[in-house]
Parts: sequence; structure tokens; C-alpha cells
Amino acid sequence: MTEDIKNVKTFYKYILLFVTFFYCYSCSNNNKEAGNIIKEWMGKVIIFPDIKPYTTHLNLKDSLKYVVPRDKTHKILLYVDSTGCTSCKIKSYIWKTYIEKIYSQVDFLFYIKPKIKEEILSLLEHDRFNYPIFIDDKDELNKLNRFPNNSMFQCFLLDKDNKVLAIGNPVHNNKIWELYKQIITGEISDKPPVTTVEPESTEIELNDLQIGKTSETVFSLKNTGKEPLIIQTVNASCGCTVPEWDKQPVTAGKSAKIKVQITPEEKGYFNKTVTVHCNTEEGQILLKVNGTVE
Repeated sequence: MTEDIKNVKTFYKYILLFVTFFYCYSCSNNNKEAGNIIKEWMGKVIIFPDIKPYTTHLNLKDSLKYVVPRDKTHKILLYVDSTGCTSCKIKSYIWKTYIEKIYSQVDFLFYIKPKIKEEILSLLEHDRFNYPIFIDDKDELNKLNRFPNNSMFQCFLLDKDNKVLAIGNPVHNNKIWELYKQIITGEISDKPPVTTVEPESTEIELNDLQIGKTSETVFSLKNTGKEPLIIQTVNASCGCTVPEWDKQPVTAGKSAKIKVQITPEEKGYFNKTVTVHCNTEEGQILLKVNGTVE
């Protein structure tokens, strides 16, 4: 590799880091806080215990010894604290698709300080998430590093020496996932040509919602442009709302179906957002599911 190519790749890498900074900065309710967090954590080295017990959803009661790997060039670390909605933070069904795409190049480290272990067990079983997770009852990793309280800043892309290259949770924004991939590969991926999409409906109201009962609805998105519609990922605002879709490109004139399963966790008005990340000019389509839970 010539010196010029090295310089170009280094320059582009810093452009990616700047975009990561801009994303985190703009998505925070407190811009000053976001700026301080980025300044503190970019380039910082994450400290891991030498050996850490880990588990999967198949054996939450067992502790197996595991050494943080060093054979891959990058790691993605997700820390989940015990505050708020655990399923909303983990979103294991999205992480599973990410892992399947890039597992050979990256180690994924999930550290969870659980409120209720049974809740995590149920969530991972539902999403068929079979990858190792770290049940950190004593919150040891956080004590070593003192992560930010804002969950948007509790996910990190690390190099092989555990240095922070980027900050941001990709399950909340597909652009962060694209940034992570580009930093990992060191390549600029070509963006697909844009198309136009006309949803049959952007909001669906369900009348039979009940606590613990799974209901299902389907959104239809017609490709009204000339290029194939490529749905990169579909995110839901809460773990109780799980989307499914066909991963194949949708040709012009055809429609993509987004199936959404809803399992309410409490009574009252239900209003959740499903975000479809695709190759339109806007880059995403917002869909809503609402109703009253009896």
C-alpha cells in the first residue's frame, strides 16, 4: 500500500469519526453534555477484567469462564445498565442480524447488569439469541470504566487494543451501523441509487391489544421509483414491537411487506414507531402502530 493510499484511508477514518461525533451530538437533548462525552471517550481505552463469567440464554444459571478475545481487529461493546426498559435497550433481534453479517471480523461483547434475570431469559429466548452475553451482577465493568449514564453513549466500536474508535448505538440509527462497518473494513461502500416509496398507510390502529398477547399487523410499501427498493434494516422503538421483512430487493412497481408483531406489557394507550431504513432520498420511513391495551 502506497503512502498516498494510507493517507487517504487515514483521512477518511477521521471523517467517519467526525460524522459519529455529529450524530451523537445532534441526537442528545443536551448538546453540551454530548460534546463533553465525545471529547472524553474518543480514543479512550476500555478496561476489561482478565477473566469474566459469561452465559447464554440457555444457561443463565451457569457461569463459564471466558477471556476477552484479541484475535480480531475490532470489537463492539454494548453495556446495558439496570435502569429503564431493558428490552428497549438490548434489542437483541436487531443485534442478531448485525452479528450474522459481520461476525467473522468483529467480536461482540454484551455486558448486562440485570434488574431481573428471568426478564432477560424470556427476551433472549423470544428473539432466539444464542450468542454469549455477560451477566454483570456486580456491575464490575462499569466500575472500571464509569460509562456515561445516557444509554445512547453506552455502545462503543473498539480496536484490537480496546481503544474507542466510535461511539453510538447502531440499533437506534442504521447510519451508525454503516459507519461502524466502514471503519472496520476501511472501505468506502457505494451507496445504492435512490428510489421513491409510497406506503399504503403509515399508521395502523389495532383494536384487540391485550397485555401479554401477541398481535400482528402488516405495512405495505410500494416501490414507485425506477430503482430496486433496498430495505437495510427496520427498527422498532421498543422491544415489545418486533418487525420482520423480506431482505431481498423489491423491484419497481412491487411492494415490500413489513410484518410487525406487538406484545403489550401494560394497559393504556399504545403508540410505537417502526423506522424503515432504505434507499430513499430521506433514508427512512416512519410507521406507527397504536391502539388501546385492555
